[in-house]
Amino acid sequence: MRRDNVYYKEDFLSHRKVTKELAEKIDKKNYGYRPTDTSMTAEELVTHMLSSFHQFACMAAGQEPEKLHEGTEDVSLNELADRYTEASVKVIESMDEETLEQTVDLTEMMGTKLPAWRLLEIAIDHEINHKGNLFVYVRELGYNQLPMYVKM
Repeated sequence: MRRDNVYYKEDFLSHRKVTKELAEKIDKKNYGYRPTDTSMTAEELVTHMLSSFHQFACMAAGQEPEKLHEGTEDVSLNELADRYTEASVKVIESMDEETLEQTVDLTEMMGTKLPAWRLLEIAIDHEINHKGNLFVYVRELGYNQLPMYVKM
């Protein structure tokens, strides 16, 4: 199967749409919620998911990740999700076949070098992992009507 930037964009968005739907359920008054003392807060978890994917995508594309928000900025998780999703889609769309095959040196961060397409897959897997955490947070906040884990 040939995988190109269209494939990766669609795969990313099939998960990000669910992440956004879950984040929309978190009221601002619950941004500080954490299921255990050692867990990230709901706000930290969602922000981590959004910013990490964007950072990985930029690294895969050979671009410097832009800062899309300040920690002190009063912005909703919905707005952050929109900002990061739009920016991440643009980065993925900018990647041609040659860029997807380029080797990305991640020896300092992950101890390896990978093709850019593999780094995109890792970024998607990272989102999937934390999306599972986010389902727990939202359920514990009292929501029973939750989306499927992926939207096509």
